[in-house]
Amino acid sequence: MNKLIGCVAVLAGSLAMPATAADLPEGKGKELILRACIGCHKPEELAVYRFTKDEYRNIVARMGERGAQASKAELDVIADYLFENFPKVEDATKINVNKATAREIAAGIGLTSEEAETVVKYRERHGDFRAWGDLLIIYGVDGKKIAAAKDKISF
Repeated sequence: MNKLIGCVAVLAGSLAMPATAADLPEGKGKELILRACIGCHKPEELAVYRFTKDEYRNIVARMGERGAQASKAELDVIADYLFENFPKVEDATKINVNKATAREIAAGIGLTSEEAETVVKYRERHGDFRAWGDLLIIYGVDGKKIAAAKDKISF
């Protein structure tokens, strides 16, 4: 019994240990990340990020502007590596307000059809939302409904 408890404790400890640079998946771009990114970002942080290819490209470009030691071509390789290994996965239980129709938004987060249509029109004019709080500034949409549904919203 003590052996079993010891094995479980060792396994639990190994699961709780943070990822290291060695834990990053092999592939084109890993060495660039180790050189250009790990100075500011911890390897375990990279595994948590989940973005689309375009989002990764924008983020990595901003890092280049902030001083990441990589050329434009290398930054593109880094973005491709991140997308390939840590892609954004849609949560089927949430409504992606950047892609959903007005009808889907109304049904999914409890807005009236008029409010949902206002959200879609705002999105078409101003671009994608980044956080649920972005929806609070839309005139004609009840902010209390948005706040109540924030856990049902994705981007």
